Amino acid sequence: MKKRTIIISLTALLCAVSCKEESELQVSKPPLPHTNINSTEFDSEAVYRFQTDKYQMLNSMIRYDYTKKKYVLDISEQDALDIGITTDMYKEALKRVEKMNKINKEHL
Repeated sequence: MKKRTIIISLTALLCAVSCKEESELQVSKPPLPHTNINSTEFDSEAVYRFQTDKYQMLNSMIRYDYTKKKYVLDISEQDALDIGITTDMYKEALKRVEKMNKINKEHL
């Protein structure tokens, strides 16, 4: 009888410990919009969010023109509108390009 009580107690203890471990599993959270994606987060949803981020699209269109020696936004306003970028976002990107050129001019 004493052996049976010990076995039942140990079984109950093991069940309680194993259930606790399962409830403490860490679930990774998806990256927030406008954040960098770590190499461990390259699942299809994270890649999709990164590729459809309008601000990221605009930033990737800022180029340095070596002949003019200044930064340019390499997309027209109409093309930007066609891919879903708003006029305000486009104007903000133009202002960033102007600031970059101003800083570049000051350091040359």
